[in-house]
Amino acid sequence: SRFVVVGAGMHGLSTAYHLAVELRQRSLGSGADIVVIEKATPGAGATGIACGVVRNNYFQPAMSELMQACVEVWESDPAAYHYNGVGYIALGPQVQESDLPSVHERHQAIGYRSDLILGEAEVAAHMKELFPDWRAQGVTVCLHEHQGGFAFNVESVMGLRDKCLAEGVAIHSWTEVTGFRSNDDGTVTAV
Repeated sequence: SRFVVVGAGMHGLSTAYHLAVELRQRSLGSGADIVVIEKATPGAGATGIACGVVRNNYFQPAMSELMQACVEVWESDPAAYHYNGVGYIALGPQVQESDLPSVHERHQAIGYRSDLILGEAEVAAHMKELFPDWRAQGVTVCLHEHQGGFAFNVESVMGLRDKCLAEGVAIHSWTEVTGFRSNDDGTVTAV
């Protein structure tokens, strides 16, 4: 194979899938040029135990832009990815009143849909509108992302696996990588 991806978690399968699509679209090859090697089964590692929350509550500007792109991928095929775009809510006490507005400003700058609610009474009213039995006290800031949500991690991996297979990517489970062979220039020639 021209391309070897090590690991069939969310990152490895996503890399294989998007590479296969790119090769096909540019007429540079196909998914048949890609093999994914997984020491257990797809999603058996960190992906399989991830909480599945999809959100954009990050303080670094570069992460906000990256997560916006990631949310767009989730939204592109919710059925295959088992994605539920229900939004995401971050709440905090007065000590976080400077943090969440900064995140909200970045959301606005990149076109990511969210609302910022400040003040204990205002937050309580907003939350009671969503959850009539809301009773938390001392919550003075709310960042309500209208994008984002959650996905069922194992099912999401299987959906991404199926997308890889549909592109012709080979996935080898129960195959452990034990080393790499490289040229003098550091280019990997064998796995």
